[in-house]
Amino acid sequence: MPELEQPVMWIPRMDAIVSRWFASYDEARASLAAEGGYLLPYRSHFFVTSREGVRELGLDPADEDWSRIGFDWVRPLDQAAWLRLREQRLIAS
Repeated sequence: MPELEQPVMWIPRMDAIVSRWFASYDEARASLAAEGGYLLPYRSHFFVTSREGVRELGLDPADEDWSRIGFDWVRPLDQAAWLRLREQRLIAS
């Protein structure tokens, strides 16, 4: 499968939203499991943001595909659901 274009998952408007930032995926994943949220990548880092952060990206935080991917953009449980969310993000950006 060819490498897919990765949309930008952090934008400057998200500065006003409190997100939890991590240097490693494992730390971010543990935070997601403990406190909930939406795990997203940014360059070589990871962050867990809120519903408001997802809205700033032009995505619907209530979309069932978030649940299907386990709220984890980096290692989604359902590839088809992730592809649908990815397409929405590309359109929004």
